[in-house]
Amino acid sequence: MRTTLTLLLFLAVQALQAHIWRVNNNPGVNASFVNFTAAQNAAANGDTLYFEGSSTSYGNITVTKPLVIIGPGYLLTENPQTQANPIPAKFGSIALNTGSSGSVVAGLEISSGVTIYVGNISVMRCHITGTGVVLNCSSSSYGNIFINGNYMYSGKVSNTGNTNLVYNVIISNNYLNDMYSSIALTSNFSGVISNNILEDDLGVSNFTIINNIQRNGDISLSNCVLFNNLCNGTQFPVGNGNQQNINMTDVFLGTNSTSTDGQWQLAVGSPAIGAGNDGSDCGIFGGATPYVLSGLPSIPAIYEINMPSAGTSANGINVTVKAKTH
Repeated sequence: MRTTLTLLLFLAVQALQAHIWRVNNNPGVNASFVNFTAAQNAAANGDTLYFEGSSTSYGNITVTKPLVIIGPGYLLTENPQTQANPIPAKFGSIALNTGSSGSVVAGLEISSGVTIYVGNISVMRCHITGTGVVLNCSSSSYGNIFINGNYMYSGKVSNTGNTNLVYNVIISNNYLNDMYSSIALTSNFSGVISNNILEDDLGVSNFTIINNIQRNGDISLSNCVLFNNLCNGTQFPVGNGNQQNINMTDVFLGTNSTSTDGQWQLAVGSPAIGAGNDGSDCGIFGGATPYVLSGLPSIPAIYEINMPSAGTSANGINVTVKAKTH
């Protein structure tokens, strides 16, 4: 995971040197911009666009600059201490096109999927439906794709175009549930698949597959190395810490949780606890980059504001703000 951590450190340093712009399409809000196109046109390479929650979608966007695109998260009413304004930033489709290498997409609700055409891209902590995350390799080879901590219900990781190599694809700590497959990549892809929950088929080549939990579906693998995975049948081979025929009702918190994504936390006595290759937990809450409930971005989130509803004072008013980082 050294490449992943190096990429995150680079992006963090880049963000410290960049400008942060507010984008809000709610009427009457004094934000920097009301839509993505205007924000991207004004932003410099490496700038951050913070999209605030709105009941109106920001639509389909095409990214052509290296930008950090951040929203407030998702399922914000279901988990504690998320955001004082529990409305997500909604998008249709997102295309990371030529020129967008180095971009980060985080904390968004995306209804029509993400398509990646270039390397050095991070898609993390998003709620993604529709086509899920599609890696398009029809134009050129690229690498360093980081897909982490996303909740993909009715979405998967797949590819289109079989011409060029795509390397160092890191798919980690995602919940993946699609009607046909969880991850389906052709043989010109390689990388690491770790700490995911797979609800459907897994079909890849040239990957290291570690600490995953497959609740359903089949596998079709070629030239892969597998360690410390759990499955409901015999999908993963015996040995190397893999566990077969696991009763999945014993693995997760399930209905004892009150949130959609919280149900995938491990139950007391779960066979996935400490079952990872490094002694950590299998599943989305284990490993080096664990899943964060509601996809809260790694910037401070104000989850509670208390202030007088009316009245003035010569000495000002007392306002209490509670915030935390993730």
